[in-house]
Amino acid sequence: MAKNSICHFEWVVTDIARAKRFYGGLFGWEFEAMDDNYTLFTTQEGLGGAFEKSDTVEPGNSPIIYIEVDEIEDYYEKARELGGDVKLKKSEIPNHGWYAVLTDPDGNNVGLYQALPK
Repeated sequence: MAKNSICHFEWVVTDIARAKRFYGGLFGWEFEAMDDNYTLFTTQEGLGGAFEKSDTVEPGNSPIIYIEVDEIEDYYEKARELGGDVKLKKSEIPNHGWYAVLTDPDGNNVGLYQALPK
């Protein structure tokens, strides 16, 4: 996948089974549970995302769109200079890479993804 392209998005949901029935029935997506609270999905085009279980859903905080980048830390200062901020610093995704969440000037979440070196 090309860098700076959308690579993943997540919806926060209160019921993963219900979300799978809805999106699977509506779009024919396929699912893979990572654990009880996080399930990956794949579209027919190969774009992937996930459902993350939460007790509540705050409108405006979901979905989070992730952009693939070479090095997450390179974007912290740039985001701040452009009026955004760092909401969640670089965190590991075991066996996959890392992610972080920035905010834009309006407070919208912007996810970053850095893959493991190949």
